[in-house]
Amino acid sequence: MNKYLYLVILLAISFSQSPLNERYHTYSDIVDSLMMWNQNFSENPNPSPYYPNSGIIFKLEEIGSSHEDDLPIYAVKLSFNADQTLDKPRVLILGQCHSEEILGVEISMSLIERFLYPQNYPSDINTLIGVLYNAEIWIVPTHNPEGHTVVHGWNDENGQWMQDVTYRKNKHDVNGNGIFDFNPQGFGNDLDGVDLNRNYDFNWIFGDPVNSLDSGCSGNPSYISHYDYYRGADPFSEKEIQAIRDFAIQKNFLLSIAYHSSRSGCVSERVIYPWLWAGGKAAPDYSVISQLGREIAELIPVEVGDGNYHNAPSGSRRGNAHDWFYAKTGCIQYLIEVGTENMQPNDTELINDTVERNIEGAYHLLRRAAGINLGNGPEKFQVTGIVTDAITNMPITAEVKIMELDSPILSPRLTDNFGRYRRLLNAGTFTLEISAFGYETFTVNEVVPTSSSITVVDVALNPLPNHTLTLNVNLPSNYEQDVKMIRSYNSKIDTFSVQRLNNFQWPTGEYDLLFLSQDIYPEKKNITLTSSETLDINLEWYEISFYDNFDSMQNWNIVHGDWVVDNGVLKSQSDLVYEDYSPLGPSRLDLNIPLISDDYFGDIVDNEIVISLLMKNELEWEKDIFFIDVYNYSDSLNVLSLSNHNWVKHYKYIHSNLSQPTSFLTMGINSDITLGYRGIEIDEMKIYFRSSEGCKLGDFNHDGQLDIADIVGLVNHIVGSTLLSGFQICVSDLNDDSFVDLLDIILLLNVILEDE
Repeated sequence: MNKYLYLVILLAISFSQSPLNERYHTYSDIVDSLMMWNQNFSENPNPSPYYPNSGIIFKLEEIGSSHEDDLPIYAVKLSFNADQTLDKPRVLILGQCHSEEILGVEISMSLIERFLYPQNYPSDINTLIGVLYNAEIWIVPTHNPEGHTVVHGWNDENGQWMQDVTYRKNKHDVNGNGIFDFNPQGFGNDLDGVDLNRNYDFNWIFGDPVNSLDSGCSGNPSYISHYDYYRGADPFSEKEIQAIRDFAIQKNFLLSIAYHSSRSGCVSERVIYPWLWAGGKAAPDYSVISQLGREIAELIPVEVGDGNYHNAPSGSRRGNAHDWFYAKTGCIQYLIEVGTENMQPNDTELINDTVERNIEGAYHLLRRAAGINLGNGPEKFQVTGIVTDAITNMPITAEVKIMELDSPILSPRLTDNFGRYRRLLNAGTFTLEISAFGYETFTVNEVVPTSSSITVVDVALNPLPNHTLTLNVNLPSNYEQDVKMIRSYNSKIDTFSVQRLNNFQWPTGEYDLLFLSQDIYPEKKNITLTSSETLDINLEWYEISFYDNFDSMQNWNIVHGDWVVDNGVLKSQSDLVYEDYSPLGPSRLDLNIPLISDDYFGDIVDNEIVISLLMKNELEWEKDIFFIDVYNYSDSLNVLSLSNHNWVKHYKYIHSNLSQPTSFLTMGINSDITLGYRGIEIDEMKIYFRSSEGCKLGDFNHDGQLDIADIVGLVNHIVGSTLLSGFQICVSDLNDDSFVDLLDIILLLNVILEDE
């Protein structure tokens, strides 16, 4: 309570100095109302005679805080028995993201008030009861409280009134000068702040960099708002968006509305949803998403004249919420642009009318989630069920795919803590695939949802039998470093630390195992586990036949495209994104030396090499492919085809068998005609092999070369009496006398001079 009183004092606003209508909720008004409702309803099991046996219907949570001022971000839960965690579909309403777009706050506060005081809305009673009984509604009036205070105004430390009714962002101190730099004169030109609807980690890179100038929009070219769309230093850099991200992942929402307003007027009075990108590339669930979007829009009358809100898929890619919610959490979010370019009307009647006109659209979405179709309500097309263990009957975490609506662009759709899955559908026939680690995959064919009832498909998965896998890991002499094993199973990746003797209990299945450690050849094993099994894993030293840290392009020939080296990094292009399809062929470059020299080829164990890349990749899912081919004078072999997003540095290990000593490498990007991404960045490439000769004597720093750096390493060891690793012991004792001393240095120097 002390924190609340402090906020009230801190945010007290002198309304007489603000040009905004007092009908609008300031942040302190929002907090006052939430605290009052919390006091009246959070422990009240009989909130209204209209809700018999409802239990508590209101719960207030603080889900995060603002980036600079640490103002609390509140979420309200509305549901029968809201004090309990129940198996209900969840809906999220975000009232305000952008500071100046304040009509959404009023809609969200009105929605809360309607559910709490149903007696004031007799025509809505059936909807209010049905939604609270069948669903769980979460409303966040604002997740940009500090920006909201800028719009409504405040007294600074000198008692001077400060206000910017056009402010859009949060108050992040972007230039780090300790001062809130904003310009209250006109749109934009605010040096500080991040656009919270450009900060999500989905196509984030296409948002505006810092200090970007605005070029306006086609519908209103005179509207210019410099610096207003800054995406932030990194995806999820802002505490406000971290709070929404974590909340969304935790709650597993089915549907959502995010209220906005268009001060340019370019997208006013519009319902926007995921997505229809260039080239007709639609969201996998587009037919379902667009239908509900049309229905919502048709229920919201425009401000002036006849007609209703427009509806449209988003065509841009720029780190916004609705695309991230859908792609990464499975929640279908609708961005509703409320009102006209007069988005802060001063007329109380117009404010109330705008709120009222938007309520039925919100109700429609809530009814769709709750599965109720009162009157002209939404059709029910939906499939739901609980996935359990067939033996224990306990719920399990499983992935549920609608095969006709699936795509690698979507994160896995998993069951919740109840084992529950829910998917909105439309008329048609669908196939469900349910899978979980340790269980038999189950397919349900010909699921036909109906408009009049929710289709229930419960699934009990049969556990796979477990088997003992014993791994005997054999290491070189004197080897003490840790060894990790990376297990791949049906696209699921797990990492284990392994010892010399290991026992695992794993279910029946096919596993790819990769063993990694310092100075050790990356050993790969593919196993089909159908019974208990013992495997010997022989780990050996690697040798390096090729290393490139990309300080230049001297090892490469560009066949086509704009490949460049920039500050020690090979990039697939100099611009932000790689080029679209070209009739000249893929963007490609060739390694201009053989993968393995003739001198080495006879020593390679099993004729196998490993190509190691330290890289980042970002390619259009399924459409654009980064490839690596190994070829010789008679044939070619594709050893890597990659088409996904992983824009963090990671190692990629590619195993290949060489059929001839003179083999080469080519790599590039095959793209289609639209939607480029950042492509490929490679910090280093190494080519490893196992030599029948063991370690390469003298290669102290393990770079594949014998040079002065190896001598320096040996000298430093002798002078400093440092401990040698197992590999260094192997390569340093050149005269095989069990000592590493000056004689070994002399021998190494002679070898280097002879090579010269």
